[in-house]
Amino acid sequence: MDIFKVHRQLVDDYKSFTTSAVDVRERRLAQHVQELADRGEQWPEPWLSLNPLFADGGSITELVADGLLHPECERIFRPKSSMTDLGGRPITVHMHQREAIAAAQTGESYVLTTGTGSGKSLAYIIPIVDRVLRMRERPRGVKAIIVYPMNALANSQVGELEKFLRYGYGNGNEPVTFARYTGQENDKDREQILRDPPDMLLTNYVMLELVLTRPEERKRLVQVSQGLQFLVLDELHTYRGRQGADVAMLVRRVRDACGSPRLQCVGTSATMASAGDLDDQRAVVAGVASQVFGASVIPEHVIGETLTPATTGDVDDLPELRTEIRAGGARGSYDDLTASPLACWIESTFGLDTEPSSGRVIRQKPQRVRDAAALLADHSGCTPDECATAIRATLLAGSNAAHSGTGRPLFAFRLHQFLSKGDTVYTSIEPERTRHVTSTYQVAVPGEPHKILIPLSFCREMRPGVSRRGPHRRPRHDPVSTEAGPGCERR
Repeated sequence: MDIFKVHRQLVDDYKSFTTSAVDVRERRLAQHVQELADRGEQWPEPWLSLNPLFADGGSITELVADGLLHPECERIFRPKSSMTDLGGRPITVHMHQREAIAAAQTGESYVLTTGTGSGKSLAYIIPIVDRVLRMRERPRGVKAIIVYPMNALANSQVGELEKFLRYGYGNGNEPVTFARYTGQENDKDREQILRDPPDMLLTNYVMLELVLTRPEERKRLVQVSQGLQFLVLDELHTYRGRQGADVAMLVRRVRDACGSPRLQCVGTSATMASAGDLDDQRAVVAGVASQVFGASVIPEHVIGETLTPATTGDVDDLPELRTEIRAGGARGSYDDLTASPLACWIESTFGLDTEPSSGRVIRQKPQRVRDAAALLADHSGCTPDECATAIRATLLAGSNAAHSGTGRPLFAFRLHQFLSKGDTVYTSIEPERTRHVTSTYQVAVPGEPHKILIPLSFCREMRPGVSRRGPHRRPRHDPVSTEAGPGCERR
């Protein structure tokens, strides 16, 4: 798929939608509205972010050999496609997932703050499964409760858990059980969960509150949760303000109701702190998590992502860089692209940056292709248009080039497009030829405070005396000389 082509079509469709029924009849206003559209005020250039490569934390086989995981994990955590599929080789985890597994073994609460697509779910699923496997001799009952802010996230997680915990075992034979309990279940499913509680319960904070207050559920579900091991709050950053206080109190009630003073709380979030360096951010996240969990979270247990470059090319090899740019971009196999100077420049511009204070490799902030092309033009001596074309082509080539072992594409990137409905056009109360026209909200004309600015309205009438309510009815408003379009407000 050419995402840039899809993006152009999306913007064209939106532009057509917002302008098709617009006819600005006054010349100066029509020119102003057209200038807004030409500048892309409603659809500014998108920002592009590149998912970086995460450092390797080793395979599940290696973690089992190191004593970090139960041997059965090697059979569970494999890619599988059906109930009868035993899977290929065990998955390889990222470094931050390995660090989360190690943190879980300490029994202390921890928080994972890594970006989108970093496998945050496995950073608590693997430790939970490992803990349940090590507690096989204990009576069946809920060992972990995972709280999601939205049912859609819980529903999605059910599908992923099924591939690991049921595929290759068959229904009823899985060593670790799980169930969703969010209020979407029918009476039969609810009764089955109450009669035979799973090891892992997926829910939301409202339903968890009800479980603690409804007599039947408290009796049958909470009683089998005594000694609860894990309480996971997915997307921890969503719990703020009054809702955050409610969830913090809920965590304390769960700890008390389940008789689990050493309850291990886990939080995940892609965005919780952005000011300062990584150490400052960890301290802030640890403080917030400690308040929500009602248990101490030390900064060392705020686990961030460890990034590593995927490319090895030399961005200062200007002859080769110019050759790739003038050829319309770098192309070839995964290995060819990793050695490309242009691919390396793209990764360092859109994907990776270095924290000045510590020298750590961190994520690069999103960039616009136009701005990046200007930087590449200065570096290479090629034109900005040539650079923009080469950047887009290389990104697409990298997204289609997959690593032979992991199947991960070299470049996994996203476009962030903002679309606006448009704003109001303001004019001064003067003759059409001389009045001040602007789409920036102001009370008066700049430099002339005695000239007030008023917003223009959208006249829906076809012509004087003819209304859309019928040809013989008078319009509700006197017709004005303009109709609103992009930059005009419908009233």
